[in-house]
Amino acid sequence: MADRPLEADADGESAERSPKYHDIIAAAQELFGEVGYDKTGVREIAERAHIALGTLYAQFPDGKIGVLGAAMNERVTRLAAHIAGGSIDDPVEAFLDKVRRLNSEIVRDPFLRRVFLEQGQVNEPRLRERGRELIEVFSSMAVGELTRLTESGHAQCSDPQAVAVLMRTATVGWITANASGTAVVSHERLIDVLVDAVRALIRPRAAHAPAIAGTDRPRPKKAGTRTQT
Repeated sequence: MADRPLEADADGESAERSPKYHDIIAAAQELFGEVGYDKTGVREIAERAHIALGTLYAQFPDGKIGVLGAAMNERVTRLAAHIAGGSIDDPVEAFLDKVRRLNSEIVRDPFLRRVFLEQGQVNEPRLRERGRELIEVFSSMAVGELTRLTESGHAQCSDPQAVAVLMRTATVGWITANASGTAVVSHERLIDVLVDAVRALIRPRAAHAPAIAGTDRPRPKKAGTRTQT
């Protein structure tokens, strides 16, 4: 998948011209984050947005699928903008800062947590695929950036895709454990360890390891040996 946010649906593009569009999207994000996919219905979304059900269908003829698909598009666009900021000069540290902010925002936001937690549980194929694309877009961005850092010599990463999967599964695993009440450490602690691990994996190694102090000293002679003259 290309390194860009998800493309908006054609009906979503026209719906953006309606003053009710953002109310519907915000209501869908809030409700989905609170109760999940199964309990998020169009009637509940309309009530949360303080609009008539007919108004919602006028904006999103596909109903629940269209609303939640557009809600994912909107949120991933804001998330991409959130992690694009930053003023760190070192390329590797700038990348790691994005990793930290991305994963922290996913855990902080109830809507994003639900997307990652329920992605494989959504019965509607189009919406399930949209959730998968949302998750994959940031992995693709990480792979692209790791590849560029390696090609420029700022990083040394032999398998950017595997590193991206490591970063993604660490947070997805924590979200799952937290939802079941089995997370034993805070996400802040986990992300600290994750960032340190990724830094160690991708920092360029020196061509030759520095000599250990004292290793260039002459070895002591064994007892009983004689020096030849």
